[in-house]
Order: sequence, then C-alpha cells, then structure tokens
Amino acid sequence: MIRPSARPSPCENMNHRRANSPVSHCPQCGGVVNAQLSSPPCNDAKHAASRRQRSAFCVDCGAQLIVVR
Repeated sequence: MIRPSARPSPCENMNHRRANSPVSHCPQCGGVVNAQLSSPPCNDAKHAASRRQRSAFCVDCGAQLIVVR
C-alpha cells in the first residue's frame, strides 16, 4: 500500500511512500521511513557490508556510510 506523504521527500526511494516499510531509515538519504521498527545495534561489520552494497546510509541507524563528493 502506498501512503500519501505529509511532506514530499526529495528522495526518489520508494520506502518513503510505503506504509509498512521493511527498514527504519532510507538507504539513499538516511531519512526515517519507519520509526516503529526496532533493530539490533549496528556495528562496523554491518556498516561495511552495507557499503559494499553501495548504500549511502545505514538502513537501521541512518548513519552516513559513503561520502558523496
């Protein structure tokens, strides 16, 4: 189901439009897309795996993983 957002997001990731997003933060902009999800604490190994998948932000904690130049 796609929900209308209260404020439009400049990010094109579809998680912003989903009512039941499977991740708590957007991998492209780091914004919160589902604040109701709880996840285990992140660690460097998990962040390294996300970097290899070319995620700019962690989907669990929202930390910036890749610096855009």
